[in-house]
Amino acid sequence: MRYFILPLFLFIGCTLKAQVYNASEMYVHLFSPAPIADIEAVSNAAKAKLNTVKKEVEIEIPVTSFTFKKALMQAHFNEKYIESAKYPNANFHGKYTEEIDLSKDGVYTLHFNGKFNIHGVTKAKSIACTFTVKQQKIIFDTNFKLLTADYKVKAPDVIYRKVGQEVTIDATGVLTKI
Repeated sequence: MRYFILPLFLFIGCTLKAQVYNASEMYVHLFSPAPIADIEAVSNAAKAKLNTVKKEVEIEIPVTSFTFKKALMQAHFNEKYIESAKYPNANFHGKYTEEIDLSKDGVYTLHFNGKFNIHGVTKAKSIACTFTVKQQKIIFDTNFKLLTADYKVKAPDVIYRKVGQEVTIDATGVLTKI
């Protein structure tokens, strides 16, 4: 009996591990239209982990990794608005209910319900994400909006009327089995 149980545990452990996918580099673009100057930045340092057994996702974005066209915007973003020294990461943890088989070519949409944490504030958020599987390559992309007020990101009153209060986030990456 002992000789049967050990191989069974090894098989289950290998099967479960094969259901975890990782994106070690994720492209994230944020954009907020504003009357004076649009706010726009990109990051290639975000990371994602998708567990198809537990049906959950974890995303982490180092906020200092966002680069802006103007150095002054980047400095204000990190020092005054996001306070990246105090809140170094933005995170999303979510779950989904749909069935997905990432070993088969196709286009799949998952709806993640979870919690987004930015600037020390955690809010419930639903995010739809498209997964395209082609020849064992898994590409995901998503687009959603956030309100700065929901995360207590405030600019001085004079500036607040001049910058966008809604931020559009686009993210894409490639998942690999770990």
